[in-house]
Amino acid sequence: MITLKEFQKDIVDKLLSFIAPEYRVNELVIKAPTGSGKTICLLSWINDYISTTHDNVAFVWFTPGAGELEEQSQDKAKNFSSIKPQSVDDALLHGFDNGTVTFINYERVVGKKSKAMLTDSERDNLDDKIEKAFQQDRHFILVIDEAHRNDTKKARDIISRFKASKTVRVSATIDDPKTPDISEFYEVSEESVISSGLITKSVVVNEGININLEVQDEFEILFEAAEQKRREIVQAYSDNNVQGVNPLVIVQLPDKSDSEAELVTRVEDYLNKKLGKNYEDGTLGIWLADKKRNHLDVTNLNNEVEYLIIKQAIATGWDAPRAKILIKIREKMGEAFTIQTIGRIRRMPQPQQGHYEVDVLDNAYLYTFDSDFLNGAFAQGGAVVPTPLLRLKDKARGLKLVSERIINESEEKSEKVILQNLYEGLKRDWGLTDNFEANRNTVDNIGLNIGRTIKTTYKQGRFDTLKHTDRLQDLNRQVEVDYRGNRLDLLHAFHELDRVIHLPISKVEAILKRFFLKDGRPKKETLLQLDAQEWTAFILNHWRALREEFRKIDVEKAMVLELENIQQNDFSLPLEERYTYNPKIEAEPVYSSAYEGYSTASIAVRPSLVERLLERYLENRDDVDFVYKNGDKGPQYFSLAYGTNGGRSHFYPDFIVKMKNEDIYIIETKGGETYSGQDKNIDAYAPAKYEALKNYAKRHGVKWAFIRDYDEKLWYLNDGEWCDEMGNENWKPIDNLFNQYLIPLS
Repeated sequence: MITLKEFQKDIVDKLLSFIAPEYRVNELVIKAPTGSGKTICLLSWINDYISTTHDNVAFVWFTPGAGELEEQSQDKAKNFSSIKPQSVDDALLHGFDNGTVTFINYERVVGKKSKAMLTDSERDNLDDKIEKAFQQDRHFILVIDEAHRNDTKKARDIISRFKASKTVRVSATIDDPKTPDISEFYEVSEESVISSGLITKSVVVNEGININLEVQDEFEILFEAAEQKRREIVQAYSDNNVQGVNPLVIVQLPDKSDSEAELVTRVEDYLNKKLGKNYEDGTLGIWLADKKRNHLDVTNLNNEVEYLIIKQAIATGWDAPRAKILIKIREKMGEAFTIQTIGRIRRMPQPQQGHYEVDVLDNAYLYTFDSDFLNGAFAQGGAVVPTPLLRLKDKARGLKLVSERIINESEEKSEKVILQNLYEGLKRDWGLTDNFEANRNTVDNIGLNIGRTIKTTYKQGRFDTLKHTDRLQDLNRQVEVDYRGNRLDLLHAFHELDRVIHLPISKVEAILKRFFLKDGRPKKETLLQLDAQEWTAFILNHWRALREEFRKIDVEKAMVLELENIQQNDFSLPLEERYTYNPKIEAEPVYSSAYEGYSTASIAVRPSLVERLLERYLENRDDVDFVYKNGDKGPQYFSLAYGTNGGRSHFYPDFIVKMKNEDIYIIETKGGETYSGQDKNIDAYAPAKYEALKNYAKRHGVKWAFIRDYDEKLWYLNDGEWCDEMGNENWKPIDNLFNQYLIPLS
């Protein structure tokens, strides 16, 4: 018999109240920290409802595909006497009987890759079984588990087929949709779960690491500290008579890496040779898509595996309460997944026991040098989240424009031209010559030091809830670089540079080696002759300076485009759209928006001051029909082509404005000037984009402007050449932009 904690009883009570037919809304969104036992709460609620009512109902429980979560939940459901659990295959055979709970993996019904996907005939059969249930006057109640995932059109289509009378969405990373007439939000606090003893009191970050340890790979520093901590935990279990719990260390590899196989081998070799963990004696396990060993039963408390190598796929829905330590090897990841991952090590292994009141046993331990990973997690908390789907207003459906796009940029770029432009630009701007030794001194004099070490930042300390992560300290360390060991860091630098020079990462690397690496074959474009270690450190320490220099050179070489080589497509506003917004603030409708439900909570989170000012300005004009805030990436959004170094690219103008007199304005915004004259425009490509928009407007008969802010007032430019100085007479107050064309409304 499962005994619920007080906060879990509150969840069940809330669900029982919500499911009543007379309850005012039909959707409940529950945010509960990982480890709060949401699956048990949901099953207890379903069991209580089925056992105490005679309702003709079938429950359908959707889970994401990773980690076989639907099988885990189905197995747990067998412990509840009133629940008849079944799989989607059972439903295809027998239908959705009264009192059944059908566990459906999203990937089974919307995926395409696996052989286990439903066939077309099975999909038809599923629809037949749903229709048969309706004919028997049966209604459906849906549970959307890990609701932050699979919010796709295909997933929504499957969900809609059940025509659910009630829907419950649960996740650790979902936030208040702020749609009280449609969805009610219920949040379980981290504090209540901690006090119940279900999750650890704190997460301890990078405790006991020795940054001065001489290692071949930086991750060895993390492993040394983690192994010491694992042994402390083992001893503490023994000292406190805790039996049958073998603490697990999770080693999380980057989800996407060009050197994945090599990295796996290096980690395996280190664990085997330095720590004595291997597959043969069962102390090491691995659970990757293409490599699995010792992964079965690894979640059991007394399983012999001490280290488990994983990637992202195992994070969501995977439950191993004995996991106490996470080693996260560096790479940027999405914040939602970050929080899920940290939650994997916060479960207490014996939930009925709760906390042991022994510090080393009542905490979880995280070892990582990935500050981006941590910052992503700590920034989470609902400040900025996606809106529910917003529908396009009828009056905005008729807008038609022609969008320009560069489909295959690699074909539009000349590697030779780019190489030559960059070489000449660096040589000129840095004052370099053909004397490599003299160039070393020149580079050093402009602040670009040459050496074999890099400066990195890492975090250390402990926190209980995400609200208290400011308790962590930022610490610096000097690290001797290694081309192989710092490969992931180099790939990140190459990726940042490819955004500027418009070439694949492999070509970026080749250019940087040609400029700076000594390989025994001096080339025409060589500027420095650095050894491999110096070259690695130079790139990692100075990629930001290189990026700004490359961008400057790119802008200088921008050219006028030949339009016949640009793909042109008909453009209409998307019928549905999401925008980020702040659910914590009081919001008012924005009536000028092209979308129903758009509010000032979306304007408030825009990082650009000029965008916020412009949206508020347009909302206060009576002559505006609607305003469309354009997206910034993807073929579904409006884009214009412009010239770059050696080729072409495209950008996404910020706003499309339709006036009541039928005038259409395409508006691009840029940072303005402060009262003291400081330039806030950071877009070096503004002149090229300005020319592209000017030429587009002339060809297509629309109005246009570049808009900037000065002392929080808006000014526009749409005449003559681009001019950075807003004191120029061509920059005019924004009222002039619209009033010069408008016929006063009667």
